[in-house]
Amino acid sequence: MPDDCNVGMGRQTRKQLAQKLRMLRVMRGWSQEKMAAASGLHRTYISMVERSACSVSIDTLEKIAEALGVTPADMLGAPNAKELGQQALRALAPAGRRKGR
Repeated sequence: MPDDCNVGMGRQTRKQLAQKLRMLRVMRGWSQEKMAAASGLHRTYISMVERSACSVSIDTLEKIAEALGVTPADMLGAPNAKELGQQALRALAPAGRRKGR
């Protein structure tokens, strides 16, 4: 592991990933050890990610997401593209054609 494992990922993104990882892991009733085994990563690394102490690579993000049964975009809190598109269409529709008006 590099000396500075925070290179390349912003503080807010690390915090968001940390919160999502911990939430999904706990919801499944998994310990950090079980999460580590499921993802092929070390328990102390999982702990560092959950504390926002370390950035992750795209490859590692994919391992974590796959272990949890979600997508990397889900881990980063990225919006659902279909839902975002529908919201944009509703916002752009003329006022008379919007549902509920």
